Amino acid sequence: MNQALRILDIFIKIQEYSDVFQHKQDGLLDEISLTEVHCIDCIGMTDHPNVTKISEQMGLTRAGISKISKRLLSKGLIESYQEPDNNKEIYFRLTESGQSVYDKHKKIHNKASQEWLTFFEHYSDDDQAAILRFFTDLNDLFYSKSADKIEKEK
Repeated sequence: MNQALRILDIFIKIQEYSDVFQHKQDGLLDEISLTEVHCIDCIGMTDHPNVTKISEQMGLTRAGISKISKRLLSKGLIESYQEPDNNKEIYFRLTESGQSVYDKHKKIHNKASQEWLTFFEHYSDDDQAAILRFFTDLNDLFYSKSADKIEKEK
């Protein structure tokens, strides 16, 4: 089942890149971009998230995360804060609206995960290994195009 979970992870990323995923159908992307949703997700899952931690986890540049975080701050989805003993570092946390986006995103992912895990049960381990190789290569292709687009937006 380990391969099936890895295939699932990559497949969901591919769906998101191609806008097939249900985020649009559920209205989650009406006001914010998919990258912003992923940044919210990263902030929601990270202990004391800052630009550096988020950029490392998302595989984006710090400049790109700074730009995304400014948009999320202006939309009221995150807020910044500093620890009392560290006035240099700026951290982020979700607002109530940001938490709502985070929760909707998790719900969509959980539903899709269950559906796809059931689907992958029809394939042998060898078949899953081939599917995993295919989707890894496809994900790498989409990721490189996505990274290029973000760099050009700077």
